[in-house]
Amino acid sequence: MKLLTISPSLDIRFAAVILLVMGLSTPGQAEIVSLDSSNIDDVLNNAGVALVNFYADWCRFSQMLHPIFEEASNIVREEFPDTKQVVFARVDCDQHSDIAQRYRITKYPTLKLFRNGMMMKREYRGQRSVTAIADFIRQQQVDPVKEIHSMEEVNTIDRSKRNIIGYFEKKDSDNYHTYEKVANILRDDCTFLAAFDAVSQPERFSGDNVIYKPMGEGVPDLVYLGSLTNFDLTYAWAQDKCVPLVREITFENGE
Repeated sequence: MKLLTISPSLDIRFAAVILLVMGLSTPGQAEIVSLDSSNIDDVLNNAGVALVNFYADWCRFSQMLHPIFEEASNIVREEFPDTKQVVFARVDCDQHSDIAQRYRITKYPTLKLFRNGMMMKREYRGQRSVTAIADFIRQQQVDPVKEIHSMEEVNTIDRSKRNIIGYFEKKDSDNYHTYEKVANILRDDCTFLAAFDAVSQPERFSGDNVIYKPMGEGVPDLVYLGSLTNFDLTYAWAQDKCVPLVREITFENGE
């Protein structure tokens, strides 16, 4: 009986093929999700943060952005491996003009930020570089709620800004998760703070409590009277307080 022998050169070639296959399937490589009418709502609604590239194939600047966008997504995926925490996606606006119209896309490429399916007012207008895009996503992952460790801190808040303060029995609660979701969406419009446990007790007369402190000294506080487990009501109340009817138009908030 003869035994099959493998030459050293064949062994090396076989190992090289295995390494190549492993390299191609490295789990660190991120996917750019292509969005269309059949999946866009599902993908965006289930993403904590989604950065969407609205592009057109004929556009030279869209073509230039593709490799930059993909490399930035790879870097971000390594830092935030949860595929529902951060999503990089794209829409071919020529193929899906209905989606472009839905989000009022009039120029290419346009980078829009979404949180839990809701499009943010401010589009990405930073540098079209790998570093800048990755840094932008890192900033979006910073907790928008500052924790209060003593009630004395409330007296030192900046009254030149709009402040919303939540007083919660515990951080791991449906009430706080709703508050945190609202804070993520309105992080550019209001300062959000929260106190927990014994620190918050003096303000929790009948359960968890949220208070809006308007700009200016001596202006009375406004208390949220709705259900904190109802996101739509909580968001509508906070948006009404954080986003004034008359706003100064700047380059950043022009959208």
